[in-house]
Amino acid sequence: MKKFVLLLTLLLISLFAFSNTLSMISSVSGSFQKNFNPYFNSGTTYTSKGFIYETLFYINGYTGETSPWLAKEYKWADDLMSMTVDLRNDVYWHDGEKFNSDDVINTFEMIKDFPALDTGSVWKNGLEKVEKVDDYKIKFILNKINTLATQDLFSVYIVPKHIWGDLEDPSKYADENPIGTGAFKLDQFTSQVFTLIKNDKYWQEEKVHVDKIRIPAFTGNDTAQLALMNGEIDWGTINFPNMEKIFVGRDKKHNHYWLPGGNPVAVYFNLSQEPFSNKEFRRAIAHAMDTDQIILMAMTNYASKANPVGIKEGFSNLIDDSQKNNWFKKDIDKAKNILKNLGYKEGRDGIFQDQNGKKLSFELMVPAGWTDWIAVTQLVSSQAKKIGVDLIVSQVDFGSYMQKIKAKDYQMAVSWSTYGESPYNFYENFMHSKNAYSGSNRSGWTDEKTDELIDVFRSTSDENKRKDAMFELQEILLENIPAVLLFYNPVWFEYSTKNFTGWPSEENNYTSPRITGMDKMAIILNLKPVK
Repeated sequence: MKKFVLLLTLLLISLFAFSNTLSMISSVSGSFQKNFNPYFNSGTTYTSKGFIYETLFYINGYTGETSPWLAKEYKWADDLMSMTVDLRNDVYWHDGEKFNSDDVINTFEMIKDFPALDTGSVWKNGLEKVEKVDDYKIKFILNKINTLATQDLFSVYIVPKHIWGDLEDPSKYADENPIGTGAFKLDQFTSQVFTLIKNDKYWQEEKVHVDKIRIPAFTGNDTAQLALMNGEIDWGTINFPNMEKIFVGRDKKHNHYWLPGGNPVAVYFNLSQEPFSNKEFRRAIAHAMDTDQIILMAMTNYASKANPVGIKEGFSNLIDDSQKNNWFKKDIDKAKNILKNLGYKEGRDGIFQDQNGKKLSFELMVPAGWTDWIAVTQLVSSQAKKIGVDLIVSQVDFGSYMQKIKAKDYQMAVSWSTYGESPYNFYENFMHSKNAYSGSNRSGWTDEKTDELIDVFRSTSDENKRKDAMFELQEILLENIPAVLLFYNPVWFEYSTKNFTGWPSEENNYTSPRITGMDKMAIILNLKPVK
């Protein structure tokens, strides 16, 4: 028996040992299923996106910049109703077949025929058809002007027609033996660990200095944290409490982390109800918030602060500096004066009351089990009490939580908004009436002028016009405060420089360290093995 175990161990070591091997975490949800369909979301499919399958262009998740990838360039027609895209002619699929226009056209026709695969809603957002110009040029034709369509079209993973074109139902296809154009091919697979091996025929092979990627399965954060601390993992993607002491302190020379901001978290008001429909009441709540305390105590200082207009550092050129004097901040006295001016009177217990003696007491909803957000909500409640507003924390099952928001059956909630590729997407998600309650506009802000300004983003390719609209929207946001932005949820990223250097960091923030899309390939192209 001992000999068998020894032989098995040696076999596994030989199976997964390789020069310049990078080990990373893609999931902490247990055993892997052999499914590399890039239109699904799981631990294995996350790795297929970017490593195995690629997009026409790469949209940087940190800066929003667009770079050529499977395509070399694109050009809008003068009327902005179509766009031609020139493809690379030196790209091959892993099985040796050459990549061309037919693959791109088939991919887009496929996600039209099977809408479950159209995760970016490219056909809903105005795509009319895709035409072949020649073997390496296509034309996207729209049914309405949508200059932000590039963000949707360029985020679709292209799959080979000679394989996917013959599938009866690609929305149910597990893609156990993926054939992509990417820098890596599937090598070995078990339910506990799988490896990707470098594609020597990759179109930018000379830039890839990682020979193999090893991805083990973990049953939870605890086991993944232990592997990180023991130096078994180069690239981590997990929530890690007391990271500075437990992880960095274990090996200060090599262990590092960077937690850039992800989706923004905010206090939302149900604007269909009083007193939340009153912008001055919302302003009072905004002045009660001590976001520094929330980040330090509830998020253990791992979240990044959100400014009141929700524009991240990578897009600071879109901030209207003339509005900074209107950025709200903690001011207890000001908040109380606002409530007094609204006709409320402070009771003996410090809680304000209306003219009928009814206390300003409301439910503050949060998903049950979300421990960090529950801590956030409890702090929001204690801070609101300092201005005389009683917020009662209510933990609600996530399904019911989302349904209550959609049905306008809530008073206040701590929730998030999807940021998207840029502040343009964020403002559309956060403030456009089409997303009221059912989307990221959870407060239900509805305003014709707001919609008109947001629609400018998609109706022009003139960045100056977009910027002007963005400046006006910041004024509307600060004047009306449909929600109070607190912080950006962290993008969890731990890394070791023991085996590889070139990782993104706060000082070298060339991309976002997300593993769910193309950003991870930008990282791979920057990594160099330690000799």
